[in-house]
Amino acid sequence: MSDGHETWLKQIDAELDGELSLVERAALAKHLATCSHGAGARASQLEVRVALARSAGDPHARIVPRPAIRGRALAFWAVVALALGVAGGWLAHGRWGGPGGSLEESRAAIVVH
Repeated sequence: MSDGHETWLKQIDAELDGELSLVERAALAKHLATCSHGAGARASQLEVRVALARSAGDPHARIVPRPAIRGRALAFWAVVALALGVAGGWLAHGRWGGPGGSLEESRAAIVVH
């Protein structure tokens, strides 16, 4: 095995341990899509980890641990998304105006602007 493959195998281990950033995981996924050897090694490591976890008494062992999003973080980003949607709607209304009397008038107003 070449040194390049050793590096990717270390990346696979780090992914399974949940230590890779999103960018690193994307690079690994891109590599595994084109490298059958790396993809096979990842599948083998996944099977071994799941088998070990199940033999240790965890019948619901997951293949790849995923970080859980906390309620506060979810609420924060939901509020941010809502605020951005309201701000975008307000700006669009200021630029193009509200709906006209009919659908055709609204379309005409958008085309004219």
